Amino acid sequence: MKQLTLFRILTFILVPIAVLFGFMDILFIISALANPAFLLVAFIFGSFVIYTFVSLKFLTRSIDVEIPCKASLRDWIRVNAFVSLFMGTMFIMNALSIFFTSDTVLRQYLSQFLETQPNVPAILNLDLFLTIMKSVAYFMIFIGVVLTVHIQMNFRIMKKFGYLFEAPLG
Repeated sequence: MKQLTLFRILTFILVPIAVLFGFMDILFIISALANPAFLLVAFIFGSFVIYTFVSLKFLTRSIDVEIPCKASLRDWIRVNAFVSLFMGTMFIMNALSIFFTSDTVLRQYLSQFLETQPNVPAILNLDLFLTIMKSVAYFMIFIGVVLTVHIQMNFRIMKKFGYLFEAPLG
């Protein structure tokens, strides 16, 4: 029962993040029309959004009410969970690389970046960029940890409530 409560809390933490990533995904899809390299990012963010909402559907419609769901829902959860697990792992690794890189090296990278940007306002100085970078790293590690824990719990819960998935026809 504690596992299901924690799963419920993590699911409702992921929902607003998935909404934010859904809006970002729309921007990446539009940007992908001009630069196809954005398609990979759009695919990964889209998989995270789909994973979050099909997990929410499984939780609220199947587990809470004990209404059987289609077996395809399990497939949607699994496929998008693997891509989301990749995203969560990458978020954790990127955040840790920022945390373990010294401030002097980060300042050097940021100063080189700012030199290539001629129209950056004076208020956006090196210290502000460093603070933003570390704040984003904290957010990324939070999302990564919550997401990976959620996915692991979801697989265990799907096994436990496997009887709620209808057998596929055929």
